[in-house]
Amino acid sequence: MKKIITYIVFFVMVLSIIGQATNIYNTATYADTKPGFPKAPDIVGKSAILINPVTGTILYEKDSHKKMYPASITKIMTALLTLENCKMNEEIVYSKKNIESLTWEDSNIECKVGEKMTVKDGLYALMLASANETATALAEHISGSTENFTKLMNDRAKQAGATDTHFANANGLHDDNHYVTAYDMAMIMNDAIQYPAFLDVIHATEYTIPANNKRKKPYPSIQRHMMIHPTSQYYDADVIGGKTGYTDQAGKCLVTYAKRGNVPLISVVLKSDGDVVFDDTKKLLDYGFDNFEFLNIYENDTRFNTNTFDNLASPFASTDKTITVDKDTFIMIPKGVSIADLDTEVSFHLTDDSFATITYKYGNHIMGSAKMKYINSGSYSEKEISTTTESITEKKVTPAKKEKTTQSETKKTNKPVNSSHLLTIIIIVFVIIIIVSILTAIMLHRRKLNRIRAMKRRRNR
Repeated sequence: MKKIITYIVFFVMVLSIIGQATNIYNTATYADTKPGFPKAPDIVGKSAILINPVTGTILYEKDSHKKMYPASITKIMTALLTLENCKMNEEIVYSKKNIESLTWEDSNIECKVGEKMTVKDGLYALMLASANETATALAEHISGSTENFTKLMNDRAKQAGATDTHFANANGLHDDNHYVTAYDMAMIMNDAIQYPAFLDVIHATEYTIPANNKRKKPYPSIQRHMMIHPTSQYYDADVIGGKTGYTDQAGKCLVTYAKRGNVPLISVVLKSDGDVVFDDTKKLLDYGFDNFEFLNIYENDTRFNTNTFDNLASPFASTDKTITVDKDTFIMIPKGVSIADLDTEVSFHLTDDSFATITYKYGNHIMGSAKMKYINSGSYSEKEISTTTESITEKKVTPAKKEKTTQSETKKTNKPVNSSHLLTIIIIVFVIIIIVSILTAIMLHRRKLNRIRAMKRRRNR
């Protein structure tokens, strides 16, 4: 019996040690933060996000997937659909239903029933003056009715990766069934900035709508994003433009696109207080620009080429070609952090231009990703290899939601990550051996006791 108790105590001790070791391992590998990751600013807004649209790197999040009312930042989607479905010289007409639906407190540019205006003029009225009747006029022009237009808005939102958003109108007036998330608005803004005409509109400080069939005098539309105006106390030279929004239910909302040097950022702040929303946005933009920098993967990470990482092989192609990282791929990392400080995960998936994707992480923060390719030897010339951050161009990148990220055939390359599966297997095998040993010992001990008892019974006879 003493031996059995000894085995059990030993078994419990081993399990305790294994449990502690596993916890330590997991904490070290998947910690939320690491030394050197910049301290995030405090903002008033209830929900916010800061992303780099080139790399897809999320630099800051605050309840970024929480459903919130958007108010007039809705008009970014209205503008996006207008650019995708209309020519700038097309003519829109303001309907009676549209004009009569306005209330005295609605943002408007005093349009009249039957007034005709070009799409170009309408876009400036929409984004600068935040004209609600213009949003409706554009919706009716594109889809025939606001009801049909909202269906188009919701379909386009999903296409942009905004899966937690639902639009009920084109202008952002309050509706319980009209909501977005900070993450989703960043995705919509990311799609919108791909259009040069959109950037021209949001960067303008003012625009004069000319006289027309119902308007005898030109009408000035003034930019409401105060970080654009050089005379404003909130002026920021890095800010290219964006969209404001406000209702009692939504609070003050602001979507902003900015660029410092070759680094672009998109900021979204929802439900802030009054002009504090500009302070919130300034804090986020400075945080991103001051603490992070671009890094070219091709030039800085040589672990994933044929010569230095020959155990990386695609299940979809032969290995007689050179393995390389896309030479035009950049990630965004904290200043002072090197490529060697990052954890990497390789997920295999065959596409037209790659067979795998490398995801770079710093703690739990995804810093960006790079495509892996097979190429013929010498495909990249010395000229091509000399790519620098000067050649970065804007491109659409959709950051993955952390909680919804799925990967197939993942191979982790840093030592702590490389050994995770092996460690797990070793632990399981070790535990099984211990259990089998204990059970065997118990069975042998019981057999011995049974033999002794049988001998005693024979003697007593």
